[in-house]
Amino acid sequence: MSDSLAVAVYGAAGALGKEVRVGLEGSELDIEKLVAVGGVASTADTIPWHGKQIAVIAPPELVPGSVDVAILAAPAHVAAAETARLRAHDVLVVDLSGGATIDGAPLPVVWPPVAREALERHPGGFALPCAAASTLAPVLAAITGTGLRGGQVDVVELAAATDAGQKGSEALSRQTVGLLSYQLVDAAPFSDSLAFNVLSLDADDDAARAARTEREVRELVPGVARCRATTLRIPVFLGTVVVVTARFPGQTPDAVAIAAALDEHPDLNLVEDTLSLRDAGDSDVVLVTRPVIDGDTVRVFAAADPLHRIGTRVAMTLELVANEDLW
Repeated sequence: MSDSLAVAVYGAAGALGKEVRVGLEGSELDIEKLVAVGGVASTADTIPWHGKQIAVIAPPELVPGSVDVAILAAPAHVAAAETARLRAHDVLVVDLSGGATIDGAPLPVVWPPVAREALERHPGGFALPCAAASTLAPVLAAITGTGLRGGQVDVVELAAATDAGQKGSEALSRQTVGLLSYQLVDAAPFSDSLAFNVLSLDADDDAARAARTEREVRELVPGVARCRATTLRIPVFLGTVVVVTARFPGQTPDAVAIAAALDEHPDLNLVEDTLSLRDAGDSDVVLVTRPVIDGDTVRVFAAADPLHRIGTRVAMTLELVANEDLW
């Protein structure tokens, strides 16, 4: 493959797609051409790229042979539909949706520096984890790095409006202004007004998110035997908070060793005082509290800006692929 790359970003006009574009622009990758691919919900005709506006095209308009890499920051059903035709033209697929498969199998999940081994044996593509898993992985990797194994992990994820994409952020803004003006508001895309509320997900949606989170966490952190997650939406514009309770049956977690491991991990920032979701905005690392130990159980809170982190990690991972010739 040549040093210059042609890259397609699916969902380029969305909240995650924007962060992917920012990450690519700030990277050392030699990107000769960027193709912005929208979707049925996209209303943007153009998006900015290196100081210029480039056109947004629909997925059927993309000619697979014209690009080297396709980044799927799009809904899972779009990723699933597009992967086969991309791979038929040897396009490297980077899946951010959890929906892409090759030969019927999900793409291997990577998250440098927690786990990158799959890059050396990928089948023509790899995936990056979802918001919850990308926040949990470094925390659990640090905890299990102290020698603990067989973790039984329970997680409550508090997800911001942007977890539902750009439309989620716009809806929260409209709802907040509307309610403060004593007006009726449209709940969409949420089940009810998110402004001034905490919302649970539809049972099927919550189960699907939980299944993806567990699969990705267990793939990234071998010391975890089980990970059960549930998600609540909270009325903030960006970020994710996870409340982590990890039980290690028959073992005695060491608070000092775990705190040291959290402090030393390159993907974490140990917070001594109050954990603030605001401080996590645009941060490349996860903010995490000191552990609380209760018998065989470890409890921590962590906050992150997962869209920003995933966007920058896409660029970092592609730099690894390019520098080490892992196409």
